[in-house]
Amino acid sequence: MNRGTGPARAVLIGALSCALSVPVFASEGGSDTFLGLPRLMWITLNLVLFFGAIIFLLAKPMSRFFRSRREEIGRQLAEADRQREQAARLKAEIEHRVANLEGEIAALRERLRKDGERDKEGLLRQADEEAARLLAQLDQDAQRRVGEVRQQLAQEAAAAAAEIALELVQHEITPADRERIFAATLERLRAGTPKGEG
Repeated sequence: MNRGTGPARAVLIGALSCALSVPVFASEGGSDTFLGLPRLMWITLNLVLFFGAIIFLLAKPMSRFFRSRREEIGRQLAEADRQREQAARLKAEIEHRVANLEGEIAALRERLRKDGERDKEGLLRQADEEAARLLAQLDQDAQRRVGEVRQQLAQEAAAAAAEIALELVQHEITPADRERIFAATLERLRAGTPKGEG
């Protein structure tokens, strides 16, 4: 239906209402009937036509309004359902991620615990090796120092023995023994010297 027929229909309905209301106004001054019908029937007919015209004029716009409103409500309900489904999907995804995250945290804790135990064992082994190396070095140093002390003690003992022997010799040898040793040494030197050099 084109847009020009709407005003034409309104004009037609308005003219019809005016035509039907004329007998009502005309009958006010005189009898209770018009064209053989009672005045109340004309008033009722006028009201029915008036409300019919209003309903006729408003039926399509109201139906369009309610139809568009119903479609809008349907779209809003569909959007609400879509958002509800999306929220449920997001909730499930978040719960899944949280569950995975808890599993990853537990695995990470276990791995860190194992790494800690392995590092602890490595540190203990390294400490044992370091202690053994240090003890071996201390043992070598101790043996070297013992050797040095023994050598020093042997030298000191030899020097002391030489001093004691010298003192004994000096106390035990008389001047006559000295003269005799000197003469014997001199004789040996002369005997060892080639002839002609003396």
